Amino acid sequence: MSNLQHFEHYNDFTYSSGHGAHKGTVKAPENSRRLTEAARIENKKAKAVKILKASIIVLAFILVMQLAYHLYFAGNIVIKHLVIDTGTDLQLSESQLLKMAGLKSSQSFFSVDTAVIEQNLERYPQVQSAYAQKKFPDTLVVSVKGRTPLALCIVENGEGTLPVTVDKEGVIFQAGENVTDLNLPVLSGIKFSDAGLGVVLPGPVVSFLSGLDSLNRESPEFYNMISELKFIKKDNDDFDVLMYPQNYSIPVRIGKRIDKELLTYVVLVLDVVKTQGLESQIEELDFRTDEVVYRVRGN
Repeated sequence: MSNLQHFEHYNDFTYSSGHGAHKGTVKAPENSRRLTEAARIENKKAKAVKILKASIIVLAFILVMQLAYHLYFAGNIVIKHLVIDTGTDLQLSESQLLKMAGLKSSQSFFSVDTAVIEQNLERYPQVQSAYAQKKFPDTLVVSVKGRTPLALCIVENGEGTLPVTVDKEGVIFQAGENVTDLNLPVLSGIKFSDAGLGVVLPGPVVSFLSGLDSLNRESPEFYNMISELKFIKKDNDDFDVLMYPQNYSIPVRIGKRIDKELLTYVVLVLDVVKTQGLESQIEELDFRTDEVVYRVRGN
């Protein structure tokens, strides 16, 4: 049998001598461990240098592309196609829209700011809302929604009286010869310090107009029967409305609200009064409470 018996670990060994078997351990030299650590550090440094070089190359490529974009692409890609959608509420030619939107012909595609276009268009009283969208490479789509006339107001100016139209938001957006529809309910009793385009009616009146707009959409037959709505101020912002219906000679006091349910009741009572031949005797009907109150002529 050999004097070298076996290895228990890679650095453990057993030996024998004339005096018997002995076991011991050989430790790795300290210099070897230091060399291994140094090699590991150098490897990490080499990887970091490679990553840095790759990053520099990518950044340089991006800078070159940006330079090429500014020198060539940005200036040569222009708006060639303008798509306009104004629906039936607003009729605008392409030249009018360009002027209102602040656009120039053959403007650079990338220099067009759609938010600015929308803001420019919505500054005009006849425009309720605007939306602009760019479609690469050369198209601009502009959708404009015009205001819809809801009622007429008669205002006084230096030359006499002038009709103006308001929409559901109480915005005056048409005046004089530009009024497109004269067959609208007339709002009276409203005092104007300024009745120019873009002026908004007082808040309480706008709230009433919201109900009138709902009535127009839900029951146009009731909306079309209204000839005049007279606002009668009580105190502060409080008011009543006196409605003059078409085909009936009796005015109806309705308070501050107007809706389908109320108008259904009003028409029912007016039909009864007319059928019984009492129109000539009644000066006014009052629907502000649950019970209808009538005022006899001469009292």
